[in-house]
Amino acid sequence: MSAVAVFHADHAEHLRDTLRAHDAGLPTFLGNPHWGRSELEEAARQIPRGTLIRGSDLEPRGLGACDWPTGWRSRLLIPTGGTGGKVKFVVHSPVTLRAAALALRDRLAARGLAPVLHGITCTPPWHVSGLMPAIRARVTGGTHAVVDGRFDPERALPPVALPSGGTKVVSLVPAQLSRLLARADGEGWLRGFDVILLGGSSVPASLLGEIRSRRLPVFLTYGSTETAAACALCPPERLWSGEDVRGTPLPGTRLATDAQGVVTVDSPALGLGVWPDGPLGRPWLSGDRGEVDANGDVKILGRADRVIVTGGEKVDPARVERALLDTGLVREALVIGVADGRWGEVVTACVIASRDAEPALRTACEALEPAARPRRYVFMPSLPTDASGKPDRAAIARLAV
Repeated sequence: MSAVAVFHADHAEHLRDTLRAHDAGLPTFLGNPHWGRSELEEAARQIPRGTLIRGSDLEPRGLGACDWPTGWRSRLLIPTGGTGGKVKFVVHSPVTLRAAALALRDRLAARGLAPVLHGITCTPPWHVSGLMPAIRARVTGGTHAVVDGRFDPERALPPVALPSGGTKVVSLVPAQLSRLLARADGEGWLRGFDVILLGGSSVPASLLGEIRSRRLPVFLTYGSTETAAACALCPPERLWSGEDVRGTPLPGTRLATDAQGVVTVDSPALGLGVWPDGPLGRPWLSGDRGEVDANGDVKILGRADRVIVTGGEKVDPARVERALLDTGLVREALVIGVADGRWGEVVTACVIASRDAEPALRTACEALEPAARPRRYVFMPSLPTDASGKPDRAAIARLAV
């Protein structure tokens, strides 16, 4: 028995080969066909020799575990990271993936929705958000389809033929939802689903306003590759009422914070480890700063590793982004630290807004401590995103220099 690594660029073909290998009991690496040379080089170093490669001419030269591949039957190794050569694979088993699917099913069923989950993949299937709709459908007896999630404004929206019985679920990232709501026929297409799972990155205040005014059935999700996608949900009614955005853990998930305010997760859906480094800790330290209240609900404040150090002062970019978005003058914002010989890093606001708004934005940021006030503003027509729809921080940083 060998392992398989799937690299097809076509989403349906990628998912089909992944599930076929998984069903055959083969350890399966999900490869990103859009990785650059450095990422592919790192993937080749990690994927064991003898692995069958589908959709690429990659030549794997890694070493397997001591019980490879017999002890790794039906493991799915899902990539996370992938910027500047930083590639790692989170190891999931049929047990962890099933646990994630059932936890979402049970939470939705508790709200009166049908326990059979139909879904579509409209994000790349080498990401956990593109894989899990198929897993959920399989586990709950639902139907699954793959559609083009680019939602090109010059083309008709993809038809979705899902059964009338059951709960129809679509998983989107904020950029996709914004693109759909900008279309005249977008809201109608979205209304064909009972549940819209929205995750992948922070949600601009303007998009939250659209969700609220249109009363869309959007559940904001908190999760990661390590947790097999969503492990906590903020329900639509909380968004519609304008309440604080907090996620309630799915059944079986326990959230807490450590002494530094970093969220920890324990869940039956938690991955078994990171290839080839070793097992994940339990509870797993997420790297996200947050607040967990007495009920276990979580409010995510930002990434712990995004802290900007300028002139010896630490700045939380998420706070600055919120201040910019709260003005209503900015559609999207990403605050980064740009290397500087004097300050170490300069707080730089990359925004989608009119250049004429800069004086007002500077005035609004005067409410922040001096170190957190952006020294530079970079106005962009759009913020580059990666294949999963998340802000491509490396690409944005290059444009901001």
